[in-house]
Amino acid sequence: MSHPTITLEAARQIIDAGQEKARDLGLNAVFAILDAGANLVAFERMDGAWLASNDLALAKSRTSIMFEAPSETLNAPLQLGEPVPHFDHTNGGLLLMGGGAPIVDDSGRLIGALGVSGGTPEQDAEIARTAIG
Repeated sequence: MSHPTITLEAARQIIDAGQEKARDLGLNAVFAILDAGANLVAFERMDGAWLASNDLALAKSRTSIMFEAPSETLNAPLQLGEPVPHFDHTNGGLLLMGGGAPIVDDSGRLIGALGVSGGTPEQDAEIARTAIG
């Protein structure tokens, strides 16, 4: 199956914007960008970023691709009568906290996702939103 792709140039611009926002917040962060097929396109770690943030950034990006939604929105309480989602916690699992954001093209098609880790879930989500634009 062929997926729409995110270019390396676009990934670089997203990471640059994210790093600028992270610096503004006084943070060191990790950035992981996956394409729509969950293949790693770009990964960058700012100096001094917590090593465990590597896995967190990848999990947030993977979660946003699977659900085509910001990762923090998936942690909302379930509604009565709604189906219970299945979350796979194997092979790294999913991470339902702020910092994962889907990347869409001009036509609204999912082309990838960004995962950010380095601050609080709220800070990571703010960085991701800023980076995506």
